[in-house]
Amino acid sequence: MPLYKTKGIVLRTIKLGEADKIITVLSNSRGKVKAVAKGVRRTTSKFGGRLEPFTYLDLLLYEGRELDIITQVEIISSFREIREDFDKVGYGSAMLELVDRVALEGERESKLFKLLLAALKALSGARDNLQSLLVAFDIKLMAFSGYLPNLFNCVICGATPGTKKITFSCEWGGILCERCAVADLNSLLISFSVANLLDRLLKTKMEDSPGVEMTKVERKQLFDTVQAYVDYHVQARLRGREYLSKSARGKSEGENRKPR
Repeated sequence: MPLYKTKGIVLRTIKLGEADKIITVLSNSRGKVKAVAKGVRRTTSKFGGRLEPFTYLDLLLYEGRELDIITQVEIISSFREIREDFDKVGYGSAMLELVDRVALEGERESKLFKLLLAALKALSGARDNLQSLLVAFDIKLMAFSGYLPNLFNCVICGATPGTKKITFSCEWGGILCERCAVADLNSLLISFSVANLLDRLLKTKMEDSPGVEMTKVERKQLFDTVQAYVDYHVQARLRGREYLSKSARGKSEGENRKPR
């Protein structure tokens, strides 16, 4: 079995047998890798707690027929600031879950690896506006996956809507003018300012995205629109995002509820 080294970010873990785990890693050289960590669940394991989600590692593995085998790991970053903050765990888990869905095994995806690493570093240091970070991460991932949305011209007729009523169509991949909105009855009504903010987040570095100024209404509209776009193209149930959406709705209802 060939031995190889790679850097990787742990996406998720699954128990295997009595003491082992299957570790899913996004590597910088081989795309998504699934590997067995033997004896990792024993208290005497040489791996300790190093093979947990979010951890950025140097790994040494044996290449197996079905699953590779992890033989050695060294922590580059544990992203402790994420692990110790409940809200950051929620947003970070949503990032890991999406990457796990879109990454391909055995295919090098350097852009995806760099994006995830930059997003985790930004999330680790962020103090607030975590929704903006997730929106920026999602729309950047969608863009280089071939789903860059058209945000300034109607995707059907090419007209520039200006500040008039516009909708965002997940199916057509961008905004629709008022006349063409009938082409997608499931399109989402958005403001022109939200379309501009989405374009700005596309072009802004991950670490700067929490600083993009917007109102609470714009932030919610951005979040809902991009989550719908991700759901449409990934076509899979992303539980982490369902939780975040419910949590966001709960906070919004709490803010709007008048005290007795």
